[in-house]
Amino acid sequence: MITVGKMKLWFVRLAVLFGLAGGALSGAIEPVAVTFDYVCALAETDVKTPYQARVDDLPARLGALTYDDYRNIRFRPPLALWRDDRLPFQLQFFHRGGLFREKVTIHEFSATHEQVIPFVRDFFSYELAKDLGTLHSSLGYAGFRVHTPLNRPEVYDELIAFLGASYFRAIGTGQVYGLSSRGLAVNCGLPDQREEFPRFTEFWVGKPAAGDLTLTIYALLKGPSVTAAYEFIVQPGKATIVDVRSELIFRREVSVPGIAPLTSMFWYGENSARPAGQMRQEVHDSDGFLVEDATGGHFWQPLHNPSAPEIGITTVHKFTRFGLLQRDRRMTSYEDLEAHYEQRPSAWVEPMGDWGDGSIRLVQLPAGSEYGDNIVAFWVPAARPVVGQPVRYNYRIIWSLGEPPGEGLGRVVNTHEGDLPNVPHGRLFWVDFADENFATRDAATLEADIEVGEGGRVRHHAISAYPQIGGWRVAIEVDAITAGGTVKFRCQLRSGAQPISETWVYDWKP
Repeated sequence: MITVGKMKLWFVRLAVLFGLAGGALSGAIEPVAVTFDYVCALAETDVKTPYQARVDDLPARLGALTYDDYRNIRFRPPLALWRDDRLPFQLQFFHRGGLFREKVTIHEFSATHEQVIPFVRDFFSYELAKDLGTLHSSLGYAGFRVHTPLNRPEVYDELIAFLGASYFRAIGTGQVYGLSSRGLAVNCGLPDQREEFPRFTEFWVGKPAAGDLTLTIYALLKGPSVTAAYEFIVQPGKATIVDVRSELIFRREVSVPGIAPLTSMFWYGENSARPAGQMRQEVHDSDGFLVEDATGGHFWQPLHNPSAPEIGITTVHKFTRFGLLQRDRRMTSYEDLEAHYEQRPSAWVEPMGDWGDGSIRLVQLPAGSEYGDNIVAFWVPAARPVVGQPVRYNYRIIWSLGEPPGEGLGRVVNTHEGDLPNVPHGRLFWVDFADENFATRDAATLEADIEVGEGGRVRHHAISAYPQIGGWRVAIEVDAITAGGTVKFRCQLRSGAQPISETWVYDWKP
């Protein structure tokens, strides 16, 4: 016997399949082969016409939603796209409202056809939300998320979500959402220019087949300065891999085009003071910035919460990877049974092909809470893209609880910073290196190669065995020749002339 509720559910599913959903909708099936080149052609056509910002057609009652009101609008999982087909991926949608005002057009495509997925009110539960009145099928969505059996074969967990501007974030097995990526950063961190946030305006999500291990997503990005096409091949797993192809076409010159940006949050950690009233030892999605280049250089810079914006620039001729990592996996470092910062993923970018000369930038902004991202890392080409000329960047983003291969080098696992008594403008640093060859090292051969930049000096340093971490602690006493500037430090462990650790990089403001 079919109840009224079951009949309504059945009708909604048919509506999505056939582009109906209550009458006149624009979900017609079109004979189109959607490929990366297809989306590139759309971008190349779009850039030939003047940029036009989308009209804000969001009903006022949706725009006025508070954070809690918006969270009370929930997608109904039984109505997820492809659920009844028992496919390896399912699609759910984000409602427009509150902070997420912009409409994105979402298509489903097969090998030969595509169709727009229209807004369907019955996709959502509004029981705890305010009365929103009539919502038309043209409302569209703010974004979408993909679910797959990530942790258990019978449960479809959230895997990747696209929501807001060009932001997206992913997780692997045993992880909870933390840092994000973006399609592109434009003029990020410049003190004299406002950052531009181009956004994904249209997506094409490929319907998977039974047994597929990856999901294909295409996107069109638009902004006042750029139009771009993207391909995302999403492969879930213990480490979730997102392979990205992009074609960027700039409408005008851009001072800082930020390629493959990663965005994270650092409020406080072991190298900073705990805010008054906070019970947790540390609060951050990422605790360090990793850069590796093709010459074998491995650099680790602990993140911090600056009092004023800071921009660090690392020039590279060819980089192997860069990333924002969460190295501290000890639950006792956070003691947060809700946020679970110890389960937040690290993410790093690996270029595909030769990107040429450039620099990797780290932007650190002041943060007064854990509710906003204040850390951004991205690559900037040395030769700025030519206006109107397509340029392609292909890369891989890996989201993992682990780390990239370290080539046997010791890793920085702790950085502590404190006062140096009775020394004006003095500071004491403890830098702890975990060394997989700790048990076989001859301590007598170890040296700390320490470099100090202009304005500072090293008063004393010492190396001590630290068996509890299987490594070594380097204690460094420094002072500033003059106060008010920024002193840069580097430290690397060596055994004779052989480097045995990555290089610790730190900026200190006396």
